[in-house]
Amino acid sequence: MGKKILFFIQSNPLESHRPAEAIRIALGLAACNHSIDIILTHHGSLLLSDPIENLIDGERIQQYMAELKTYIPAIFIDQEKIEKQYISLGDDTIVLERDEISKRVAAARCCMTF
Repeated sequence: MGKKILFFIQSNPLESHRPAEAIRIALGLAACNHSIDIILTHHGSLLLSDPIENLIDGERIQQYMAELKTYIPAIFIDQEKIEKQYISLGDDTIVLERDEISKRVAAARCCMTF
């Protein structure tokens, strides 16, 4: 297995292409046998909103997220910075507290923020 890489996605997918690019990059690295964790925080949790087509690059995000499930068993959400009213949590979504996030950051070889 490759390196452990952590992605923090906090940009607003209603206003920016950055969340879609983060998912695309994570997908590429996961396909190359790197261990990827994705933590959605702040507006990044809107990637799990319904309907996803309302997001910038929503069609691509939907495609990337479906493919990402092949490589990443779960997506994590920051418990303190979640847009609860807009998202639906699935079986493959895990809400983390800050101490659990800290442990994942410590275990990662590289962290990227989008």
